[in-house]
Amino acid sequence: MKLYSAIFFLSLLPAFLMSQDICKGYFVFEDGSSWTMTNFDKKKKKTGSISYELDWTEDEGGVKSMTYLYTSSDEDDEKIAEGKFTATCSDNTFSTSFSGLFGESIPETSDIQVEISGDLIQYTNEMTAGQKLPDASIVVSSKIENGLNLFKVTNDITNRKVIGFEKVITPAGTFDCVKITYEAKIKMLISRTVTVVEYLAKGKGVIRSESYNKKGELIGYTELTEWRKG
Repeated sequence: MKLYSAIFFLSLLPAFLMSQDICKGYFVFEDGSSWTMTNFDKKKKKTGSISYELDWTEDEGGVKSMTYLYTSSDEDDEKIAEGKFTATCSDNTFSTSFSGLFGESIPETSDIQVEISGDLIQYTNEMTAGQKLPDASIVVSSKIENGLNLFKVTNDITNRKVIGFEKVITPAGTFDCVKITYEAKIKMLISRTVTVVEYLAKGKGVIRSESYNKKGELIGYTELTEWRKG
């Protein structure tokens, strides 16, 4: 998988790392649901996309298990990689593991280890304007069986707050969203701090996410461009 696709995928991690309450809130938990998130630069030029499908869910002993399939594509809709990741929701923890994250760029015989550590990104089902949300720090690292480190990304998320509620229109439709902002300091070889404006809809997850530099200039954005209910 090309590096930008891995970074694009990782940029959506806050939507996956949630507390148990969100298993019935701001995320997709309906079997067969599929959706596409498309990435654009500041000039509204498409730079890539990732399509997801919730393959199956299972509830057993208070644990909700889910398997998601994904396919990443470049700006010309040429497939770069495909794979799956699994997630469980239990004991106030939403956790995930990634199988096939790197697609064809890593030989199938390689033992790829992806480790996610840090804090859960916490949301509440009923948010209010002005509400402050907890900060968090996430570290994503990967290596293969021989010990070679593939990458390490640290994402420190601070100043999270609920701005209010807005209707957001994307090619996938119109959605009632909660608007959240936060600062993200991403460290991978070099450090970069961006301001993120995030719009989430219940049962859908992230509808649109915008990144701005320190000058308040748009760097790029990601939005839901296709939604198919299961």
